[in-house]
Order: sequence, then structure tokens, then C-alpha cells
Amino acid sequence: MKRVRELQAQGLDWGHAWAKMNLEQRIKRWPSGWGDDFHILIYGDFEPPTEDLHISTLGITVNHLKRKNTIIKSAMCVLEASIRIEDKSVSAIVDAIRRINLFLGVFTLIEWGNGSIGWWSYITHGTGGCAIVKLGEKDLNPIICAFLELPKPVKQKVDAALYWLKEPRNLLYESYRSDLLRVYSAYWNAFECLVDAINLIKRQSKLSKTEKQKRIDNFIGARAGRLTSEDIATCYIEIVNPGFKNSASHALRVCFPSGADRYINECFKIREKSDRLYKIRNAIDHGDIDAENPEELIRVESRLVLLQEIVWGMFPWIIQHLSSMQEAPD
Repeated sequence: MKRVRELQAQGLDWGHAWAKMNLEQRIKRWPSGWGDDFHILIYGDFEPPTEDLHISTLGITVNHLKRKNTIIKSAMCVLEASIRIEDKSVSAIVDAIRRINLFLGVFTLIEWGNGSIGWWSYITHGTGGCAIVKLGEKDLNPIICAFLELPKPVKQKVDAALYWLKEPRNLLYESYRSDLLRVYSAYWNAFECLVDAINLIKRQSKLSKTEKQKRIDNFIGARAGRLTSEDIATCYIEIVNPGFKNSASHALRVCFPSGADRYINECFKIREKSDRLYKIRNAIDHGDIDAENPEELIRVESRLVLLQEIVWGMFPWIIQHLSSMQEAPD
């Protein structure tokens, strides 16, 4: 907890600080059998080599003997590999991960994407796991009936959101695989679907031409008539042709009357642009997230918790709004 508090004092939120502390602690508990090398398991649907592989350009050695009774439960083959590192630090581990992913990526490339392959290590992936729940333990019918009564265009959006909530998560026996970026992207997809659904249920009023022109005039006047290229882009997006940000802000204000400003800020406005929920989604889609850096994944995971909070909180409004409509007198 002392280290967590130190990281919080450096500006990290509690979840981010806790996860980073755990990574640091796993490195401190370096398994004695590893010596000075970083050890991993390589798994997938492939046949093992007949002898050890030595990838000298990357400092990687792959043992050809198949491993049994490992954390990897669903792969045809599991092998152990060691990677040369300069020291036992986060930066050295990140460098090793880049070499691992280059090795496995090139293998995938020359095999035309046939056959799954991946890797796992106690240091970077932890021990895995997920919650186990009982199917049918709770009465699902009230919510199912409510969703069945949704107007068709709204139901299509809600069905899509439900798909994105369930689809990307790993099974328990595959929890050694990182599903973080898939899950984050999926939850943002669900968020966009729910934004569309709420805007269909409760449409926002549009500005008249006169009102829009007045806002443009005020925007220009506030800048003494001198606009930068960034000002012009902002004016267009926020006033002339509001896009998803406007629709999302409306949906959040509808669902969270007292907490919308916080969520809107976290999605689109906080000072650290790279931590905006919308920016993280775009960064994942465009390859700007360093998926080979465990510290970067820790940052994304801490933001995912907030995105999940938003998405889970939007469903009740849809159900309650529909119920109130059905109970209203004709």
C-alpha cells in the first residue's frame, strides 16, 4: 500500500497504481530457476520443432520439448522459451516483449495466418482467472420482456450493444490470453450503440439557423475575430455540424442527470488527451496504443473500469423509460 500511495501521489488513479505495483512486485519475485533470462510459454496449434530453436538476432531460445500441465489448457502445443535481457526491470521486460512479438508475428506472416500462436509469462500476464457465475440463478424475464417491447430501431441498437458486451471476453481456460484491447473496443462499440438507442428514444432539439448563427458569432467574438485552424475545427464540430460527441453528451445527460458532466469530461475533455475514453478507443483502432508494454496496458485497464461503469449505467434508463411509457395512461 505504501507503493500504491506513492504512485497515486504521482498522479495515477487507485486502480492504475495498484496494477503497476503488482507488476513491480512480480519482477521483484523473479523465479530463481530463470536465472538472468526472461522465461515464457509459447502456445498454439503447431507442431514442435525437432530441436531447440536459437533466434540469435532476437536473443530468443525455444526449447523443442512439449510442456504438459501448464496454465495453457486449450492449445495443441506448449513450449518454453527464454529471452536474453539486460536487467530485471520493466523497461527490459518491454524490450523482450517487442522481440517476442516480432518473432511470433513474422512466424504468423510466413505461415499466412494459418494456425494460432501466442505467449504467456507469469511476470507480465499474472495467473489469469475470471468470475464464475451460475446460469439462470437470477430471474432474467423482466429485463428480457422489457427489451422485447422496444421499438424495432431501438431494439436493433440494444441487441448490438448486448452482443459487444458478451463477445470479446476470454473463456476461463483461455484467461492466459490478454483480451484487454478487444474488451475495451467492444465496450466502446456498445457505448456507441446505446448512444444511438437513447437518441432514438429521446431526441434532442436541434438549433435553428438563427440560433446556430448566433453561437457562431459568439464563438468568433470571444476570440476577437482571429481564429486558428484548431478554432475553426472546433467551431465546425461543436456548432456547425455536431457529431458523435454531441449525441453522446446528450445521451449521458439523459441517463445520468447528476453525473453527466463528469462522464462527458472523462470521455472527451480531460486535460491528458491520451486518457480520454474516446481517444483510447481511437488509439487502439489506429495502432497508437503500445500493446507490447505492460505499463500501457495497465493504463488502459484502469480506464476500462470507468467505461464499463458508464455502459452498465445506461441500460437501466432504457428499461425504466420503457416501463414508464407502458404505465402511462392513454
